Amino acid sequence: MAAGLSPMAVLSIAAQRDKFLLASADAWILLLDIIWNTEHFRFARNVDPIEFDAGDGNGIQTYQPFNFEFSADQPGQAQLPTMLLRVSNTMRILQGIIEQYAGIAGATANIYVYNTAHPAGEPDLAISTTVMKSVCTAEIVTFTLAALNPLRQLFPKFLYRATFCMWVSNYKGTQCGYTGSLPNCDGTYDGANGCIVHDNAERFGAFPGIGTNGTVLAAQF
Repeated sequence: MAAGLSPMAVLSIAAQRDKFLLASADAWILLLDIIWNTEHFRFARNVDPIEFDAGDGNGIQTYQPFNFEFSADQPGQAQLPTMLLRVSNTMRILQGIIEQYAGIAGATANIYVYNTAHPAGEPDLAISTTVMKSVCTAEIVTFTLAALNPLRQLFPKFLYRATFCMWVSNYKGTQCGYTGSLPNCDGTYDGANGCIVHDNAERFGAFPGIGTNGTVLAAQF
């Protein structure tokens, strides 16, 4: 088996720079969200629970402290790479879930890497993959995860629309920038619950110039 590849290896340049600081008060934390039959099982590789909004429409959720590790296997010889997720089985928590559903092959596994300097979300790395198989021993549950599929990634990264804000799926996130008390937004500019109502029109994430005399006007800040 080839040596595992740390998920840190694919972080952005800015995130890698922060990771290699000699000293920092901010921690890097791995979060895991396993989704099976619409149920979410959320864990944090940490000693305390973590409150985190993954931007999936479910708002801020609690990730319970749990012992797990994540690596990638590069087998070579024209074989597809896989990712391995090893989780402590000393309390038989995940083994009980696996036995309850007679296996969870096909479940979605979302892995997030984020820095505690950004508690509102905006992970530095987000990976969504599928559980191919699981193996349980007395000490460890090992999940084999499918290789990353580029067809599951949005391309281009953003949808450029004239009248609907691209940041509404991450309401109150870094790009949205709203910090007020209104609980949600309808993604419009001047709608009943849009950016003007939120007094946040300067952060409206749409491109009104699209479709104007056949010219597309777009800017990414």
